[in-house]
Amino acid sequence: MGLRSWVTGLLGDEGSAASTADDGDDGQLELTVDVERRAGSMLEHYGLSGEDARQIAEILAAELAREEGYARSMIADRVARELDMDDDRARTIVDTEVASIRNLARVRTFTEQAGEEVRFRWIDSVGQDDSPVCADVRAAIDERGPVSLGELRSIIREAAAEHPSGTPERADDLVPHEQCRHTVVRHVE
Repeated sequence: MGLRSWVTGLLGDEGSAASTADDGDDGQLELTVDVERRAGSMLEHYGLSGEDARQIAEILAAELAREEGYARSMIADRVARELDMDDDRARTIVDTEVASIRNLARVRTFTEQAGEEVRFRWIDSVGQDDSPVCADVRAAIDERGPVSLGELRSIIREAAAEHPSGTPERADDLVPHEQCRHTVVRHVE
C-alpha cells in the first residue's frame, strides 16, 4: 500500500482532494510512458539531444510509476539535477509532459470504458490556465459540442497554429502549448 492509498484510506473521500494538489492524480489512471515515442517528441519540441530526451523520458516513466505517487516539482528537480539543466526549463518540460501523459491516460481510460464513440470536452481543471490557445480550443468545442478524439486533436492543432505560444506539432500528444493545465474530460449525456 502506497502512502497516498494509506492517507486516502484514513481520510476517506476528503483525502482524494488533498492528494491532487500538486500532481492532479486521481488515483484511477494508469500513467504509462512510451519512452521511445515520448523521447522523440521531446527531442524535436525542446531541441534536446537524443540522449537527454531519452533520459528525461526514462525519468518520467520511473517517477510516474512510483506506487507512492509523484510530485511534479520533485521530478523537475531530478531532471534539472541529473541533466544539469536550468530549473525553469526543467519545470516547463516536466509540467508539459506530465500533463500530456495524464491526458492521454484519461483518453485511454474513457475509451476503454465507453468505446470508440466516447466524446470529449477540454476544461481548465485548476483555474490557472488562461492561455489564448486553450480559450480557442474551449470555444470551438463549446460551439460544436462534445468532440471525438480526432476532432479534439484537430481543434488543438488549429488553435495552436493561430498563436505564437501554440504547439500545433504536439496536438497528437494533447499539448496545445507548453505548461498547459487543461484536462480532457469525458462528456456524459
